[in-house]
Amino acid sequence: MNLTRLVYYSQRNPSEKLDTQTLIETCQTNNARQNLTGILHYNGDHFLQVLEGGRVEVSALYHRISRDSRHANIILLSCADVRERMFSKWSMGLHQGMDERTREIYLRYFSTDNVNPETVNVDSLLDVLQDIAIEMAPSR
Repeated sequence: MNLTRLVYYSQRNPSEKLDTQTLIETCQTNNARQNLTGILHYNGDHFLQVLEGGRVEVSALYHRISRDSRHANIILLSCADVRERMFSKWSMGLHQGMDERTREIYLRYFSTDNVNPETVNVDSLLDVLQDIAIEMAPSR
């Protein structure tokens, strides 16, 4: 089975209700059953998500997400076979908001924290999400 990583960006549809706690709990339950992992960064207006797993499962999930009315203007940034997972610890990790620490992470890789997904390097976005994931990890 090929391991695939997909990255997408979308705007939140403000006319649709969004309960992020229920959303992430549902994602975690469903993804765990299909051995999918990843991270979702939601800043209040936009979603940036990474999905990892089998090619068929990742593709099916992305198509389901693309039909979800909570998303608008979805942009597929990358979809490729990979050798290993970046976000293997979560069936789906959630990071919300754009606090000062998150702003600092963005500014480490970009000239602004207002990132245009059409003009940035996907590898840099993945670096941002990995750094955010490190921040999310529980202290030992």
